[in-house]
Amino acid sequence: MTIQRQYTLPNCKLVIEGLSDGATATAPRPVVSMVTNAECHFAGQPKPISGGRAFLEDLAITASNYAQGILSGVPHPHTQPGQGELVSLERVEPDLHRLTVKPDSFVGEANGGGSSAPVQIDLRTVQLFDLVEAIDQFLADSQTLPEFALQLAPVSRRYAVTHEPMTKQVVPAAIGLAGLAAAAAALFFLPIPERRPEAAEDAATPAPLVSPASPAASPPTDSPTPLASPVPVESPSPVQSPDTTISDSASAASPSPAASPENASPETVGSVGEALVNANEITEPEQLDRLKTQLRDRLDDAWSQRPTFTEDLVYQVSVAENGDILGFRYMNNAAVQNANQTPLPDLQYQQTDRSAEPNALFRVVFTPGGVVQVSPWHGMPPE
Repeated sequence: MTIQRQYTLPNCKLVIEGLSDGATATAPRPVVSMVTNAECHFAGQPKPISGGRAFLEDLAITASNYAQGILSGVPHPHTQPGQGELVSLERVEPDLHRLTVKPDSFVGEANGGGSSAPVQIDLRTVQLFDLVEAIDQFLADSQTLPEFALQLAPVSRRYAVTHEPMTKQVVPAAIGLAGLAAAAAALFFLPIPERRPEAAEDAATPAPLVSPASPAASPPTDSPTPLASPVPVESPSPVQSPDTTISDSASAASPSPAASPENASPETVGSVGEALVNANEITEPEQLDRLKTQLRDRLDDAWSQRPTFTEDLVYQVSVAENGDILGFRYMNNAAVQNANQTPLPDLQYQQTDRSAEPNALFRVVFTPGGVVQVSPWHGMPPE
């Protein structure tokens, strides 16, 4: 007995007729294991296209590859021998696709010879994708040709070629080279900057301020650095005047012996030291508690690096009233050597001089176990 399966979409209907094997012939929905005829009806077309199993398989593979090529912009050619012999698809217009079906020898012999002329049908994009959906329904039906499946494989790189004209590829590179040449010519005529004597004298003066990168550039010696007690905030440093403050760039260009961690005490090692020495210290308990919690949460969120050090890193950190980190000092050798493993250099406020602002001092400890400890500095014993 002939079994018929239909897969219907608004603009396309796929009809498959076939025979069942003996094992499932009496089942409520027997398996169609042999195809006798397959027809594809399109809306607006008077006659369907039809064929045998070879036509059905070729239609499924060709329509799937063609639709994937349209969606991805990369053509999907037939990679298996024998594919595309009966059914082919080509784009005629942006919204028009020509489906060509050659005669199926199996159906031609069954119908007494049949017609030998190929059949061509122009499909709109919506009809094409309804055909693809009908084929997907057929392939998902485990009771119809269960042994047939599409062989999916990635497309070779040679098909993913650029479609931009050569001029579009060359012009940006030419403009970039021309701009580079013009900039080089302009810089050639600029005079060589002269170094001012004042800058040289300042670079030779022991500097109380170094950037967090300076200790990393000059690793400390094995001998421990003596740690001094905290400097009272009321006593200004004699080298903190605007005329003698050395910028980070000057310190990096002319490193001073006093700027290295092994020759400087923790009082003179740190970032934005004037904020820690000359600032008006905040001592109100409620405000200190709020700033302590805010600083600990901020450091916890920013410290994502897994610690590799084995000793606590101790810092003195200055925090403004709004929570900005104005600066910090290294309070032990481990803090100098492993500053790049903490978030303090990245969170420090870098843009303007804020040494005159009221700020609170905190003792921050980064432990090898990944815990950040924050406590008010006022009244802390020297490390």
